[in-house]
Amino acid sequence: MRQWTLVLAGGLLLGACGLIPGFGGPKVSGQFQGNWSDVAQGLRLALVGLTTEGRVNYSNQLEIKDPSLTKGYLMELPPEATEGSYWVVAYRDDDNNGRYSDGDTVLGNTCGKYLLYANGSGTKLYWVGSPKQLKVKHGWNGYDAQKGGDPYQASVYSDYDLYRSGQCP
Repeated sequence: MRQWTLVLAGGLLLGACGLIPGFGGPKVSGQFQGNWSDVAQGLRLALVGLTTEGRVNYSNQLEIKDPSLTKGYLMELPPEATEGSYWVVAYRDDDNNGRYSDGDTVLGNTCGKYLLYANGSGTKLYWVGSPKQLKVKHGWNGYDAQKGGDPYQASVYSDYDLYRSGQCP
């Protein structure tokens, strides 16, 4: 009986970490590029929605903290979101409200790499630096505006590196 308990607990842990397909949902990961040494502890990351006009929409966000500033991050994407474009930003919580809002300083972003959420498959308009018609599949899609091409789906959207503001390659 004890072995089954350990197997079940191990399976739940792997599922929560997203290592078993179908459990834990898609994730986004990347490295901190450039010099982040002047950023005090309390750096936060948020998944921020964008409108087709390019203005930030704060209503759909996910936050994590990386107080040790370990050179990398891994963030689980929400299982469902409002259809649209998203990017990961690093920010300082200047207004101390515990979430990304108008009063916060954006310290960096993914420089042209977007996450697109689609409620259904097809060609749709997304903000990816400018409005663009893209062919997406239902759920999360990755898109690199610098390289172009088609959006893609993955269990982990890797290489979504965070660059300090003004230091995009």
